[in-house]
Amino acid sequence: MKLNLELKKGASIGIISPCGPVYDRESFFLNIKILEQKGFKVKVFPHALCSNGFLAGSDEERLEDLHAAFLDKNTDIILCSRGGYGAIRLLDKIDYDIIKNNRHKIFTGSSDATAFLAAFYCRAGISSLHAPMLLNGFADLDINKINNLKVIKAKKKHKILFGGEAHGVLWGGNLATIVSLFGARNYLPESDIILFLEDICEPPYKIDRMLMQIFRNHALREKIRGIVFGEFTGISKEDLKIVEKVLFEYAQKFALPCVYGYDITHNKNNIALPFGADVKLFGSKICLL
Repeated sequence: MKLNLELKKGASIGIISPCGPVYDRESFFLNIKILEQKGFKVKVFPHALCSNGFLAGSDEERLEDLHAAFLDKNTDIILCSRGGYGAIRLLDKIDYDIIKNNRHKIFTGSSDATAFLAAFYCRAGISSLHAPMLLNGFADLDINKINNLKVIKAKKKHKILFGGEAHGVLWGGNLATIVSLFGARNYLPESDIILFLEDICEPPYKIDRMLMQIFRNHALREKIRGIVFGEFTGISKEDLKIVEKVLFEYAQKFALPCVYGYDITHNKNNIALPFGADVKLFGSKICLL
């Protein structure tokens, strides 16, 4: 699959909120101002600041903005304002022909928006950016680094949990969101994958349960050629130590090249990953092919 993920300076960014509501409006507009100062043109879609309980508006309103952003001829980059919850409610309502016919758009999101990245890849054949969103760091990204990305390195304090080399497409994201896709409709990729995972505020037993769900999902497991673990944040140091033991245990279960210690996270240091890119995992490096 040919990637078209170059973030051009001066491009037009369309802001949508397809998941949870924006609680911090001051930060919302401040980040838009920063993007505009960097030379981007920013368009806020009509329902981006709507609120409907734990959702950013009704399903119909959020879906309307999603479709409109892909159809808008002047929008180059579609940027989610934040994650939260709500993407999975839209997956069976999306007109994937709209997505497919506008594959030149760069959809950008992470966290709950992982569901969109997986759905767009599998049902519309487009790659996206797993990256910070408007409210958690997109404006701080070094665009030149993203556009010239060749190698993604783990942090200095990484751990190789299971050695070896692997080849596949980058596929994954938020662990809880990934396992929520298991069920009625197949959102699994056809190709071999390098699975990347992160999560926030999940206790060790839930992380264990979700990794076991992946391990027991034979349709997915047979496609996994390597695993990259990002950060598991929002938990105590004691729980993090337990989580690290859990990750090591599953690395041995999968018996595939596995590395822990990438800046794939809910924190501000979240790196941009080309979801769907053809890559090779070499020890602590992900090399784009």
